[in-house]
Amino acid sequence: MALFKTENLSFTYPKAEKKALSDINIEIKSGEFVLLMGESGSGKSTLLRLLKKELSPFGKVEGNITADAESAAFVFQNPDTSFVSETVRGELVFALENKELDSSEMAVRLGEISSFFNINNLLDRKISTLSGGEKATVAIAAAMIDNADALILDEPFAQLDPKAVISLASMLKRINEELGVTVIMSSHSSAEVIYFCDRMIVLEKGNCIFNGLVSDAVREDKLLDFFPVCTRLFDERPLTVKDAIDLCNGLTQKAEELPEKTEETVVLKNVTFAYDKKAPDILNRLSFTAYQGKINSVIGSNGSGKTTLLKVIAGIKKAYSGKVKLNGKAVYLPQNVRCLFTKDRAGDEITEKTAERLGISDCLNQHPFDLSTGQAQKLAFGILLEQNADIFLLDEPSKAFDCQSKKELACFLKQLCKENKTVIMVSHDIDFVGEVSDYVSFLSDGVISSAGSRRQVLSSLKFYTTQVRRITSKVLESAVSAEDLV
Repeated sequence: MALFKTENLSFTYPKAEKKALSDINIEIKSGEFVLLMGESGSGKSTLLRLLKKELSPFGKVEGNITADAESAAFVFQNPDTSFVSETVRGELVFALENKELDSSEMAVRLGEISSFFNINNLLDRKISTLSGGEKATVAIAAAMIDNADALILDEPFAQLDPKAVISLASMLKRINEELGVTVIMSSHSSAEVIYFCDRMIVLEKGNCIFNGLVSDAVREDKLLDFFPVCTRLFDERPLTVKDAIDLCNGLTQKAEELPEKTEETVVLKNVTFAYDKKAPDILNRLSFTAYQGKINSVIGSNGSGKTTLLKVIAGIKKAYSGKVKLNGKAVYLPQNVRCLFTKDRAGDEITEKTAERLGISDCLNQHPFDLSTGQAQKLAFGILLEQNADIFLLDEPSKAFDCQSKKELACFLKQLCKENKTVIMVSHDIDFVGEVSDYVSFLSDGVISSAGSRRQVLSSLKFYTTQVRRITSKVLESAVSAEDLV
């Protein structure tokens, strides 16, 4: 039975020169797990929002949309935008209170949902104190508590560390297989779900270029960028690291070339910071150095203090002990880039020359809040570029970027380095870190516990490392990216 169906569906945002979606014909059956992929700005978020009538964007709709789901729940990329309560318990029962259920039935549903999602220990916590993975879990639990028969998720992995991503993917698999809930999920990363999803839909510039089984998609060269690194490394195209390990015996690695030491542009010594005098220290006598003309990456789990570190460097937060020294002007890219937008038109935020450099010239007449997440990210880069800064502090700069956009971002960051700019990047995208970084620092328990060159640090880690390292760790000494292989 078709739960969702579109017939010649097209959509155009106000003042946009091109359609966001064009003649989309898809059918999603009850109980399917569907992965929606495509480049930034391809129309993924627009399509998902159109499937949920209450969230349909403002603009011109052509064609037909049929939705037979009695209850379709929507989970946004940033859960914070949807929370309405201060505590987890309040968030979970909010929908039930609106339906005026009696207290005994609410207690049963709350008990069931908190047990299924294993969040009993979080019920009385304030949402503001949760990690990114915990917030994502609570958002999905809150969406499911009213017995949703379809779950629509827009980039749920975008801001999560590797451990949280694996946990969330496992949860979505359980929701689909054990509860029979239809799951429709957009993502730029397929590694965590590609091996168990039923179908894959790929959009390109608003058009549907593939709609079928993963086993068919993996044989199409033009779609390879949407598959995990392990799939792209081998002609056999394995879908998991486990299968790829059996194929790696013939691989060899290039000799490691250590980055040349340059001027120290950011130096932190024994920095300590907490958000409240009575709260535990987020940074605890932390020392950190970043070098001019280099990409200096910081990795670590959700809640480890990475964003706090950037804010201390930027001067947004002030350390209560230790020294922070900057040699040059710094600009800061937050995770929520839309807080940088102050105009009603993207073309009023940046110049045409900057837009052309970033590949978003066709977005200049749109409202910044109508841009896709990837396009908004690029617009935010443009705003930073026009401030003549020496130090770029980037919080999750590759989130919501497809493979091609990440390649463009890598070129953009390396060009900044050629201009003697310093890049300090915080990221959960370990594969991207492994491809572009000169130096990597691992932040854990408030301190930098490991720091050095890209290959030195990532080859020494087991969990916070790249797919290439996981595949080759038993046969190669320090390869962490495809570029390290012969």
